[in-house]
Amino acid sequence: MITYIVCTTPDDAQLLKIVLPSYLLNDVGIASAGNKSSIRSFARSLIVRRRVPVAIVFNADSIVPELIQERIIDIKEIVECVAIDTPVEVLAFAPTIESIFFQDTHLLSKILGFVPSQEILNLALSQPRKALDELLSQSDKVSDRSQLINQLAHENIENLQANPVIQELISFLQTIRKPATV
Repeated sequence: MITYIVCTTPDDAQLLKIVLPSYLLNDVGIASAGNKSSIRSFARSLIVRRRVPVAIVFNADSIVPELIQERIIDIKEIVECVAIDTPVEVLAFAPTIESIFFQDTHLLSKILGFVPSQEILNLALSQPRKALDELLSQSDKVSDRSQLINQLAHENIENLQANPVIQELISFLQTIRKPATV
């Protein structure tokens, strides 16, 4: 592996594998490590043992910019202290990774088999996980997050790739892939 992406859950890892452009995923490992504390520890281990660039992707569990930035800095400081010359990127989904699904409500509607109500879409702004769970409970086509993620693999997901965190992750992976100039 030339780089790793560390996230929290297997569903998050699967979602990132589908949403990120496939050409960027050659020689990229995506690993789920659990909670924020486990992510820090796992990322540090990868850096120390393998000396490879690491991108850490986690749920901010907030929409307050100052709090999100504080959480990013906290993780970055703990991981970068072992990184020396190894690139590290820390990215937070605000409030959670489920916000990606609401990036393209037309696509979400197609996969679910119905159009989400405005009330649910409003809820998704601050609580996308709760909104998504509500939508999945109403759908006859998909019943859980894993099925929803797998359905994305068969769709045009360019709009999902426009998510700011995904764009930052793409940029990081592109930077890592560029050969060093002498």
